[in-house]
Parts: sequence; C-alpha cells; structure tokens
Amino acid sequence: MMRYFYTYRPHHLLCSNGQQTLGVGLPWAIAANLVQEPPCSRKVVSISGDGGFMFTSQELATAVQQGCNITHFIWNDSAYNMVEFQEEAKYGRSSGIRLGGVDFVKFADAFGAKGFRVSNAAELESVMETALAVEGVAIVDVQIDYSRSIELISHIIPKDFR
Repeated sequence: MMRYFYTYRPHHLLCSNGQQTLGVGLPWAIAANLVQEPPCSRKVVSISGDGGFMFTSQELATAVQQGCNITHFIWNDSAYNMVEFQEEAKYGRSSGIRLGGVDFVKFADAFGAKGFRVSNAAELESVMETALAVEGVAIVDVQIDYSRSIELISHIIPKDFR
C-alpha cells in the first residue's frame, strides 16, 4: 500500500508501515475524525485486512454513536494474509490462517453503518464513489485474491532475507 499511496500534507496519514499492528485502522480513523475542528467534519478513509478489522470491529458502534464520517475499506481474503504470506515465504507452507466467512455488509448494517461490497474490479470505481459519498460510517468489503503473493515477493525480497 505504501508504495503507491502518496500524501502531500503533514499530519494526514497514519500507517503502521507493515508492522502488522492488527486492528488499528478503524480506531485510528475514529480518532482522526474526532480531533478535527469541528469533530467529524471531514471524511476520513481507512483500510485494513479482514483479520485486522475483526480485531477491533466492535468499534463500529463507537464510530456510529460519535457521528463519525469514515469510509473503511476491508481487503477481504478470509485469511490472515500477511501471516500466510510470510509463513509460505519462510517455511513453504502456512498454518492456522483461515478465517470464517463474515458478511461485512450485514455486519456494517447491524451497527448502523452503510455496507458495500466489491466483488470484481469492474465494480470498484462506482462502489468507491458511492461509499465515499456517504455522510457517516461506511464499510466497503473488497474481495481480494492474494494467490500470487509468493510470486510477487520473489521480485521484491531476495530469498536470503526471507
């Protein structure tokens, strides 16, 4: 993500920089929204994987109750992908990384947020526009296929360092 996301204004980006700080995306977005003057006056966008999101997903209640203006994108592959990615790179296999299927659209609706889903690349732009236009809390479930991650890492990190 950080290879392609640019910000040109100070104090406008929070990133754990690949440290696998699971669960920080939504709480950071809430905090960033609440410290604005006036609170929740501008849209905050946050992104996490499905595993990381589930660490603190109950904070959707806080976001809705506080009147936050957040669009949170969930990259959903039904697994702890960064753990899987590293296990496969180091050990040639993964273990204990599969998550149960969560319907994040219904989950968002249950908390009083708006839920959206992107199932293929053709839907991405229109769903993003719709979700970003929501005044309040929106969750976007983006179905992701990470099946080529090992191939990609071979071009980025030499085998000796994995």
